[in-house]
Amino acid sequence: MKKRFFSVILITLLTVACLGACDLDGRSAESELYPYIDFSREPVTITYMTIGDKPTNGRTEAVVAELNRILEKELNARLDVFYISWSDYLDNYNQTLNEDSVNIDLVGTGTDWLDAWPNVVNGNFRPLTEDMLQTYCPRTYAKVSEKEWEACRYKGMIYFIPENEFTQWTNHGFIYRGDIAEAAGLQGVNSWEDLTDYFAYVKENRPDMIPWDATGDNTVIALGYLMSKSDYVPIYEITTYGLWGAYQHDMTKITSPFYKGDELIEFATLMKQWGKMGVWRGDFAIAGDNEAEFYAGLSSVEQHHTQNYFNEIKPNVELSQIGSDAGFYWFGKESGNVLRNSILHGAMAVYSGSKNPEKALMVYDYIRNDETCYRLMCYGINGVQYELLEDGSIEKPNGYNPDKDSMTLNFWWGRRDEYELRDSGNAWDDYQELVKEYEKTAIDYPWDRYPFGAADINDRLRRINRVCARYLPEIVYGTYRQTPEEEVAEFREQLRLVGFELVTKELQKILDSH
Repeated sequence: MKKRFFSVILITLLTVACLGACDLDGRSAESELYPYIDFSREPVTITYMTIGDKPTNGRTEAVVAELNRILEKELNARLDVFYISWSDYLDNYNQTLNEDSVNIDLVGTGTDWLDAWPNVVNGNFRPLTEDMLQTYCPRTYAKVSEKEWEACRYKGMIYFIPENEFTQWTNHGFIYRGDIAEAAGLQGVNSWEDLTDYFAYVKENRPDMIPWDATGDNTVIALGYLMSKSDYVPIYEITTYGLWGAYQHDMTKITSPFYKGDELIEFATLMKQWGKMGVWRGDFAIAGDNEAEFYAGLSSVEQHHTQNYFNEIKPNVELSQIGSDAGFYWFGKESGNVLRNSILHGAMAVYSGSKNPEKALMVYDYIRNDETCYRLMCYGINGVQYELLEDGSIEKPNGYNPDKDSMTLNFWWGRRDEYELRDSGNAWDDYQELVKEYEKTAIDYPWDRYPFGAADINDRLRRINRVCARYLPEIVYGTYRQTPEEEVAEFREQLRLVGFELVTKELQKILDSH
């Protein structure tokens, strides 16, 4: 009798506990973190804006339908996706945000590539109070430090939710073939001088190859050279060229190696030499697809960043060119000059015109912190877009066809290392070796808490960008007719005439005031 009595008590306690964790409608305990949700009303649709070409194969819609089954049950909400195509993406992104009639709620953004600060100044993002974040975005709020929230503020108000729980390296460099480097007598490619010797060997000994089938418009290597030959730390929020920054040995002074010093002249001289060597075609109009040519053994390098090196380019080239042993020469290697990614490289904002900002924050918080939703957003449906292996890694299912089976949600604004799945096809060992190298000298991106991108300098920047678009491709590909010294001097004079020094002073004021 006594045993039966205690059994009844135990069952009652367990029933109460279950009811506390899961309502009668089947909602999870996590959804109870949010204020009361009225399930008697129609679900609220939250529109999420991301960068990417709108998919047409129907697979993304299937993923969103799975996601919405969860969001409807937990939050009485649905997700819709608004795509900004990669073609002229920045102009179209800004134009969309400037339209009063656009119906969006969550906006993927970034301070270093998506004009996050200018859009704050233009009034396109909603300021978020700490009370609002604590109430409607509680799990994310608790995982962002006060220092990290400070990086998201403008004039005291928070405008972004940072991607502070995700590690990635997007520093650029050249991916080369280790087998060719060895044949050239090099112990890998570890400097611009090694790279020059590598190209010279290819030109002289591999007539089937072009050293680098460049298209004549990639100018990132100019910044790569300047960071390799000094301890320059660019401000990525101001132009895509990294024109302004400071040197690690004096972080109190805004300066520019594009405007002063000998390094740009040295770079221009080297590029003229590369052009004469035949590193690229004489006519860029007939350049091919260099990445495809690299896989086919028709080009000796591919220029990209760390993420693409280990998760795509190295695995692919080693499948197509057996024994190629692809390596990565990263810009800054000689000087040990490498920066960790900004936590605002990927960030989430709430659109100023959102009709449901509180619900938008709930949806973001749920997707970022619920593992099932996270996997749907980042990987798709298990068995369709990926298969989960026993060791916890993933691979593509048998018969997977990217044209028919891929999905595109591009959730680059709230990823978390804890929930990331490792693709078994990626070159993880090589990646870990690279990270060990980086960590020896890497510094945190130092400019997050300075709202340089919010300065009232846009008119001058447009003129400066036009000057750069005119001169930097000439400098990078050695197509100028005068001497390197004359070319760089002319470039710098044109920068001066459109207000380069005035912008430098404005940036210095911001640095000094913080």
